[in-house]
Amino acid sequence: MNQDDNDDEELPKLNIKQENEFKKLKLNLEHGAVFPDKLHPDLPPEIESIFLDSVMNFENASKNAKQITVFEKLGKPEFKPADTLSDEEIAVELDRMMDLMHQNSLALNVLADYEDENRLIYSFITEELFLHEMNDLNIPGMVTNFIYEEFHQNHKYDLEHATEEFLKMFLNTKSDFYDEFHSEDATNHEELNNFRSLFKKFKIKFLEFRAIIFDEKDAKVDFEIDFWAKIKGSGNKMYYSGIGNMTFEYEYGYWYVRKVTLPIIN
Repeated sequence: MNQDDNDDEELPKLNIKQENEFKKLKLNLEHGAVFPDKLHPDLPPEIESIFLDSVMNFENASKNAKQITVFEKLGKPEFKPADTLSDEEIAVELDRMMDLMHQNSLALNVLADYEDENRLIYSFITEELFLHEMNDLNIPGMVTNFIYEEFHQNHKYDLEHATEEFLKMFLNTKSDFYDEFHSEDATNHEELNNFRSLFKKFKIKFLEFRAIIFDEKDAKVDFEIDFWAKIKGSGNKMYYSGIGNMTFEYEYGYWYVRKVTLPIIN
């Protein structure tokens, strides 16, 4: 037996958790991938290993992939211009395009609702998405997802979503996410956090948007809200309802919370 054989025998065998850490280090060094300390506290290491392998396969394939258009990816299908189709024909052709995309591991998601949506999305696919360039990848099980709003930002939808998500996060005391990452987002965060600290549980009963006003830089969202709060140290509840609002500032393609006003003054 030579020295190399002895060295191989002496190498310690990694357990699956150690292998996962090695994979993450390799992905970071070779592809710049960054992972949180724990992808998910309840994620089994075997599943994490499969996930990391899929990321590695994707990165390696992307590095050598050629660029093609979505139209080419779909096999250059025949299609009719939107303005030559009736509403009924548009619906049929849109379903055909969606099925064709699915067959080729592509997907298009539309987050908001739009007037004459079938015609709008069919026109978007055939006039714009077809020309979009992408990596020519064929990885089993991998789907390339496109989002309409990433091509045409919907500020009203973004502001509604940002408002609702902040309120749910602020009024969720079971999670530490607000405390750890967003407790100082609002300029009036001290007032908000002092109020939040008085209660052990909240529940939103009703939330409805009243008005959304925005320009290129600033926005204001008015809403009606009804929620209760359970006081710490007792089972008593306080009920709050009325008009609230949130202001936002637009930076780098996103709306950031600036001030939050809730109907919490009796």
